[in-house]
Amino acid sequence: MASFIMKQMMGSQLDKVKELTGGDGEKKEAGADEEDPEVAEARREAEEKRDAKYAKMERQREDVRQGIREKYNIKKKEEEIALPPPCEGRLTQDKKGPIPLPDDDDSFDPVKMATNALNTITDKLPFKLPWK
Repeated sequence: MASFIMKQMMGSQLDKVKELTGGDGEKKEAGADEEDPEVAEARREAEEKRDAKYAKMERQREDVRQGIREKYNIKKKEEEIALPPPCEGRLTQDKKGPIPLPDDDDSFDPVKMATNALNTITDKLPFKLPWK
């Protein structure tokens, strides 16, 4: 109960302080979003030094790789990847369609095809089946 009363009493005082200072208790400066030109220049120089350092390290690594390639007669892999030309209007490759049927509807008989396949298989067996 005592903590509730303290919060009530101090809360009103805290609201008055927030009103006087601009809301969050700290004074706001105009143009606080802009960076100091000296700091920006120092940051740019540091980025350039870092980029130069990593470029130098990469050149050294490539020299070591080339030495290994020469020692073991390894050919350098080419980075070029041959991509097929993109299909117009499709995001994926063309799907395989159903097996095309013969033009003659009379010649296509699945039962006859299955019977022929079964007979071919049973003819190769070293023994006779009772239903044949």
